[in-house]
Amino acid sequence: MRRILAIENESFGVDAWPAELFREYAADPHCCFIVAELGRTAAGYSIAVPRRGGFEIDSIAVRPNARGKGIGARLLRDAIGKARRSGAAFVSLTVRRDNAAAIALYRKFGFVRTATVPGYYEDGAAGWRMRLRLSR
Repeated sequence: MRRILAIENESFGVDAWPAELFREYAADPHCCFIVAELGRTAAGYSIAVPRRGGFEIDSIAVRPNARGKGIGARLLRDAIGKARRSGAAFVSLTVRRDNAAAIALYRKFGFVRTATVPGYYEDGAAGWRMRLRLSR
């Protein structure tokens, strides 16, 4: 858990989630908690949970010094694969509207924006709801 919390803090700073929330996800048998390693070091993680016929990616993060190496794409691909295998009809997520790199990655996988959520983040920043339809 220590390695995941380090990635969270390096990636999100003051917006990082508390350790207790990660423990709750890890204890949930329905949660898809994926950790990506680069060499022998945890480089990223994704958390996805089944919700209302689909899967919601609640968080995805890659350690700053490991970005640009395809780790985020691998995490996303694995989470989508898990959702597809579970029979989910879609995968959805929320991303900061100003996170151009993440939005570009999600669009590359076929996600489309479905809504803007004003004030979604603690600092008042808006989020974009994005969704990927999965073929059955």
